[in-house]
Amino acid sequence: MDIFGLFNKDACSLGGKGSIEWTWDEYYKNKDDHVVLVDMINHPVSGSVPVSNELFDGRYPDGTYFVLYCHSGGSSGFLQKKLSPQFPQYHFVNMKGGIGAYSPQ
Repeated sequence: MDIFGLFNKDACSLGGKGSIEWTWDEYYKNKDDHVVLVDMINHPVSGSVPVSNELFDGRYPDGTYFVLYCHSGGSSGFLQKKLSPQFPQYHFVNMKGGIGAYSPQ
């Protein structure tokens, strides 16, 4: 699977509506060793990792939460819906509002 074929990092998708979402405040409250913040748009924030095919190669334990963020939350919600059935051992969360709603902790 090529994760980059599942979304366009330069566009906001309307397909993310109805996804499981966290706000940035919820991310800060829940972040621990089993929560990975995933940058989908090459706009890194503190503690994030870039999206890559290697994220799902077994380096993270079952039960890990991948919190995906994009520009507005649309594309990350769309990708969340694509990845969830393919990797049922992980949890995928869409960052509500994306980088546009970001505020440092």
